[in-house]
Amino acid sequence: MPLSIKVCGMTIPDNIRAVAKLGPDWLGLIFHPASPRNALSLSPDALAMLREEPDGRMLHFTGVFVDRPAGEVLQRADDFALSAVQLHGSESPEYCSSLRGHGFEVWKAVGIGSKDDFQALQPYIGTVDRFVFDRKSPRHGGTGKKFDWNLLADYNLPVNFMLGGGVGPEDAETIRSLDHPQLIGLDLNSRFEISPGIKDAILLKNFINSLMERPTGASV
Repeated sequence: MPLSIKVCGMTIPDNIRAVAKLGPDWLGLIFHPASPRNALSLSPDALAMLREEPDGRMLHFTGVFVDRPAGEVLQRADDFALSAVQLHGSESPEYCSSLRGHGFEVWKAVGIGSKDDFQALQPYIGTVDRFVFDRKSPRHGGTGKKFDWNLLADYNLPVNFMLGGGVGPEDAETIRSLDHPQLIGLDLNSRFEISPGIKDAILLKNFINSLMERPTGASV
């Protein structure tokens, strides 16, 4: 199956519209004041207008949160008709579980620095729909740098994951060669920007197209 694509850190309607035309599976809105890509000034009405455009596709938005009260997350999810919430803080398995059953998926972002970080995720089994693996950082992501993807060989939990953290235009061939049964998608952000919060649609289009190419040395 092809990997699903999420483009995160969207901030203005015109840029969202341009990226949406490329056909990503998810568009990410960051509701975190400390982020230079926060979407707190984006109105629910603006997103509703984008959804009403007759392009024949349903737009699926993910809301990114960092240690926010559950009530606030639920309210944002309702206001913006989110299809998923992505939790980037120290949210507990119990917290994650409390958000399930409200009409959206629950994703837990996790910073990876060693194989021990995977084993620490066992309590989240059954409480989240997927993980998003990022580079370990006190900044809750947004470093634009990769973790060691060789560590993925040590991940064996029965929860699918997306690969984030510094995925860039030059990584298409490496990603095509990755073979992990739980890898289901990519989380793209700062390496595909003109400026923080403004995505480069041409760069994204070329990358998405290159993911569909046959890996070097692949058999027919």
